[in-house]
Amino acid sequence: MFRSWLHPWLLALVLAGCARDSERVFEVRGVVLAPYADGAITIRHEEIPGFMPAMTMPFNTEAADAAGLVAGDLVSFEFRVGTQSRATKFRRLGRVENRPAAPARTGNGDTGSLRRLRAGDPVPGFALIDQDSLPVTDADLRGRQTVVTFIFTRCPVPEFCPLMAKKFQSLQGLVAEMPAAVRANVRLLSISIDPEHDRPAVLREYGGALGADFRRWRFATGSRDQIDALARAFAVRAVRDGAALDHTLATVLIGPDGRVTEIWRGNAWKPEEIADRIAPAR
Repeated sequence: MFRSWLHPWLLALVLAGCARDSERVFEVRGVVLAPYADGAITIRHEEIPGFMPAMTMPFNTEAADAAGLVAGDLVSFEFRVGTQSRATKFRRLGRVENRPAAPARTGNGDTGSLRRLRAGDPVPGFALIDQDSLPVTDADLRGRQTVVTFIFTRCPVPEFCPLMAKKFQSLQGLVAEMPAAVRANVRLLSISIDPEHDRPAVLREYGGALGADFRRWRFATGSRDQIDALARAFAVRAVRDGAALDHTLATVLIGPDGRVTEIWRGNAWKPEEIADRIAPAR
């Protein structure tokens, strides 16, 4: 059996939409790398035992909670994780003027200088394998509509991969309600950006926990070069920081001609939006 940073309680919590009283609260220490902006503060934090390795990430918070905190502040805070996550009750412990250098980071790096695929662009060729070790290639996109997203099974933060998984679960249900002629040619594809860990057996167990119908919702992995090339094509930034991945989110609808129909950045899209693009006359 595989071991994952995505603990069973977190997966069940996200999928069931548990109430606020089911939150878990962690005491966290770290160094502020970027002050509050746009609803988040960026902190390089220590390991959160049993939940998340040490890494750098933006924590959702309120302006009042993060008021006065600047880069270099050593802080402690509560990290509350339920159906969403947030940082609160910050305490400034001191200053870290000479912060240690960041660990070596590997992955596809900054995609800002690369041209993003846009609506109408053809999807580049790729060769991956799915949860059953069967091939998944760009040829599989032809003749059907495919919704693609990028995840990894060890992602523990509710607003990232667990939320994408929940939305794909809902989308799978909406597709099942479409007319037979439409749903027969719709596929969902979740591509792991952590191929070293997310091998087929891991993806099968992960998909099974989500109730995935593997005939229509497949989970793909492959070589690091293949994954990085595909992530770069969709401007998905995925870099390894020590034991964890720092990544962005993108969900893509690909048409029967193998060309991009639409791309949704981030996590604000709704399953109904994509369902309506797949079958607008439902």
